[in-house]
Amino acid sequence: MDNLATIQSIVSVEKHPNADSLDIVQVLGYKCIVKRDQWKIGDKVVFIAPDSVLPDTQWAAFYNARSSRVKAIQLRKEWSFGVVESAQNIGYTGAMDDGLDISEIIGVTKYAPPEPQDNSAAGVYGNGIPKTDETRWQGIRPENIPYGKLVDVTQKIDGQSLSWLFEYKKDTDSYDISVGGRSFIFKKFVKNNYTRNVEALNLSKKIEDFLRSRGNISLCFRGESYGTGIQKFSNNPHCKKPLGVAFFSVWNIDKGRYERKGEEYYIHNISSQLGLPTVPLLEKDVILTRELIKKYDEDLTQINGEPFEGVVIQHHNGSFKVINKNYDSEK
Repeated sequence: MDNLATIQSIVSVEKHPNADSLDIVQVLGYKCIVKRDQWKIGDKVVFIAPDSVLPDTQWAAFYNARSSRVKAIQLRKEWSFGVVESAQNIGYTGAMDDGLDISEIIGVTKYAPPEPQDNSAAGVYGNGIPKTDETRWQGIRPENIPYGKLVDVTQKIDGQSLSWLFEYKKDTDSYDISVGGRSFIFKKFVKNNYTRNVEALNLSKKIEDFLRSRGNISLCFRGESYGTGIQKFSNNPHCKKPLGVAFFSVWNIDKGRYERKGEEYYIHNISSQLGLPTVPLLEKDVILTRELIKKYDEDLTQINGEPFEGVVIQHHNGSFKVINKNYDSEK
């Protein structure tokens, strides 16, 4: 998961090719457009990542005039993805250690689309199950990106996170089956777009039989609900489709971790056995290169004739997301 507002160092500075008064600076893997000669390599700055919401304060007024949500913007044909500010301008006087998260101190929060309905939450996830989120590739140190390794590229659907839990209860020799959104599990009696999506699949018995045949393992299937009433962003092709769900990962409750590419319960290994719909697998077993990331980051504007939010790169040790700047700039 990305931190929202952190202390970082300027990695590089180059002149904007189409503007005499602007520079392009790099922080982590993000490139941001700033005033000319404002920063030099090694300077400590406050970096505010995309999908953050800025506070209603004087220092943020310039950005809030465009949008309170930090997103991709194009200035003179060059992309800017994030906000770079001085600690002095923000009024921050604390430590300046690289990576230090100061989001709460300066009032920066995470952007989250409004929930489409009252979901009657029963409580938060237990058993160490995290919220569904992926780290942006720009927030990963270059040496930790598995360039040269085989990866799968899956499409990221712009909807609402859904989790379908199958937890084995030894004392009753039964499965506790529940459905949740991004942060909460819903009460058993609740009927909403999330629960209707999984009920329509009619797969509970088939999945339970599969899990029993593997020694009564407990898994959490994680996916994205989409369709009318889920999202309303006009550029999102999935908000105009019938209600549906596409699964993208499996959290192994017994092991307390995600099943990764190449492992037995990796979502694209077992989805066909279970009849589970998945997010589109765009490229399988391709070599990860900077050019591959750039293709989905900014070169493409559509997939199969439709705008797309981005992709998730799945590798043997983890995953990360590549948000399409063209889509993000319109959101």
